Amino acid sequence: MVVNFEFLGEEAIENLITCMNFKIDKLVYFGYQDTIDVQRDITENFLKKYCDVKNVMFVALPHNNMQEIIKIMRSEIQKEIDNKNQIYFDITGGESLILVAFGMLSMDYETPMHMYDIENDKLIELDANTKTNISQNVEKRKVAMTLDLLVKMHGGKINTNLKKDIKGINDQDFMDDIELIYQTAKNNWSYWNPFSDLLRSTMVPVNSSDFSVKKKTSTIIKALSASKSSLKSIKQLNKIVDELALKGILLDVKHSEENYSFRFKNKEIKECLWEGGSILELHTCLKESKINNECQVGVHLDWDGIIHGIPGQDVLNEIDVLSLNGNIPTFISCKSGKMGSQQALHALYELETVTRRFGGKYAKKVLVTAKGLGNVYMERAKEMGIEVR
Repeated sequence: MVVNFEFLGEEAIENLITCMNFKIDKLVYFGYQDTIDVQRDITENFLKKYCDVKNVMFVALPHNNMQEIIKIMRSEIQKEIDNKNQIYFDITGGESLILVAFGMLSMDYETPMHMYDIENDKLIELDANTKTNISQNVEKRKVAMTLDLLVKMHGGKINTNLKKDIKGINDQDFMDDIELIYQTAKNNWSYWNPFSDLLRSTMVPVNSSDFSVKKKTSTIIKALSASKSSLKSIKQLNKIVDELALKGILLDVKHSEENYSFRFKNKEIKECLWEGGSILELHTCLKESKINNECQVGVHLDWDGIIHGIPGQDVLNEIDVLSLNGNIPTFISCKSGKMGSQQALHALYELETVTRRFGGKYAKKVLVTAKGLGNVYMERAKEMGIEVR
């Protein structure tokens, strides 16, 4: 039987990485009781369900008592040796006192030690004085990291029931259209969200089958005049509509002093244009997809991993874009409108909170904005380790 010993820390991926790469029969965690209380259920459930580990043990250690720590660790290690089991030490993420203890016991028992470079998904073996090592003597079994597994190893769950249709489309034609819409949005960021609001509130298709919009121009002008947004001019509206027409996003466009009409290319385009912020999210995801293994838009994260389906029962956060490169996730918040001081701070702190809860210390944090942040908020983002694009 293959038995792996390691220190139980607060970082999920460090606790699980060996079992996601090798066939381990039994895992013995040494850790402090408060950490064991928090991590036990999530860690054990993940190992048994996804890594096929048969037996998981948690052994509590005292704080700052090296003699007692070594005594407890030696007792557990000796039991496995007496049972003729293969034993290995994983020191990934271990704190200094435990690392020293593992080092001493490795020399005493001539037991191979290893650790993982999480960011590069690289095994580092420290086996100078041992006859065996894990890479040569233990069967390899790769549990590929996914966004779904990433969230689950942190005790959460992606609630796919709440995902909007347009945020799950992988059709190439739709992706091409997204880039065309993005170019128009980029040229008109000051008016883009108000433009979307106007489409959704005033320019509703009269025919749900062909997505045609037909309005009196006077009705449009009245709606623009009543709006409290930056989009007040019919001239500016025409500019955006005509740009989208040239790109084939809006069809059969006609606007005169009397009538205003056009047709959305399809249902997906209509929904995308109706939701102003979605275009920046979808564009960002397309860029991330080119350099990452996986990327999703509009990801709803359930905090306790249990989908109750009852209003008010689930604690949820939505992250605009979530991507994964190897073991490293990137949490991305997208803001297409102008942000005031409170909105800017809220965006930074919300991104920090969600990333810490579901991504851990290796996760990257990115804020994508259509409008630049002020210097004060740029500096705060830098202090928080948030990249601003």
